[in-house]
Amino acid sequence: MNKLVSLLLICLFISPITHAKADNWFADTPLQSSYSALSADQTLLAWQELQLSLSQNQINEHYWQPIKDAVLSKTQCGKQLISAVSLPASIDVSFINKNSVNNQGYQIKISTEQVTQPLILKLFDENNTLLVTANIPQPTEEYIEFESNDLLSTPKAGIYQLSINDIRYPLIISSFTDTAWVHSNTRRASKSLVVTPPANKIACAPVVMNWQWFDEQYNQIGKHISMQLAPVMPITSTATDSNLQYATKRPATTPSNATWLSAVVSQFEYQGEVKVEYVQRFSLPISTIETYR
Repeated sequence: MNKLVSLLLICLFISPITHAKADNWFADTPLQSSYSALSADQTLLAWQELQLSLSQNQINEHYWQPIKDAVLSKTQCGKQLISAVSLPASIDVSFINKNSVNNQGYQIKISTEQVTQPLILKLFDENNTLLVTANIPQPTEEYIEFESNDLLSTPKAGIYQLSINDIRYPLIISSFTDTAWVHSNTRRASKSLVVTPPANKIACAPVVMNWQWFDEQYNQIGKHISMQLAPVMPITSTATDSNLQYATKRPATTPSNATWLSAVVSQFEYQGEVKVEYVQRFSLPISTIETYR
C-alpha cells in the first residue's frame, strides 16, 4: 500500500464527523472534497478545495495538515501549484519566532527581488487583520525586505491572504512553534544551545541551520555560518528518532562590531510562486556568549 493510500485511509477514520455520504468514501466534512480529489490524483484541485474549506470553516490543523503535506510531496514542494495570479516579483513570506534567554516574540517578514512593476503587498491573517505592508513604488532588481511590528501572540495556523496590488493570493500557513527547534540548555553542567530540528518534508529542501552575527541595530554582519552539530542524548521525553537533539558549537571568531549571535533554524516550502519560510531564532548577547562555547 503506497503512502498516499495509507494517508487517505487514515484521514477517513480520524475525521471528526463519522457519517459519510453513500456516494463517497470519505466522511461528510469540509475536507471531503480535498480527500476525494487526492484519491483521484487531482492534486491541484485538492489544494484549491483545501484553500476554500479553510476560508469558510474553522478546522483543526490536525485534520488538514496531512492533506497539505500530501499536496506538497506531489508538487515539488509546492512549486507546481499554479495560480491565476502571475507574480510581478520574487516574493518570500517568513514567519519568525524570536527567542533569547529572557524573551520571546514573533514577527512576519515579506521580502522581494526582481520587481517588474510598482508593487503594494499586504498580508492578512485568517481574521482579515493586516499584519505587514510592503510598498515598492518602482521596478527594481534589488533585494528588499519589510518587517511587521512584534506580534503579541503566535501566528495561528490557517488561511492567510497575500494581497498583490489588491489581488488576493491565499496561503495555507502551518504552525511552527509547537516544538522549540533551538533553545538554551541549562540542565547540563556546561550551558549550551540545543538544536532539535523539525523533520524534513518530502520533496522539500532539508532544514537549514546557521549562525548569524548582528550589530547593535540588529543588522546582519557577514554571511550565514553553517552550524557544526553533535548528537546528544534527549533531555526531554518528547525527542524521537525523527526529532533528534544536537549540541552546537558557536563560531570560532567574533566580528569586532557584533552585538548579537543568533542560532537560526528554518524550513521552507513553496505555494506556487510564493516561498513560505518558517524560522526559529535564538539570540545571545556577546556579553554572555562565553557561556556557550
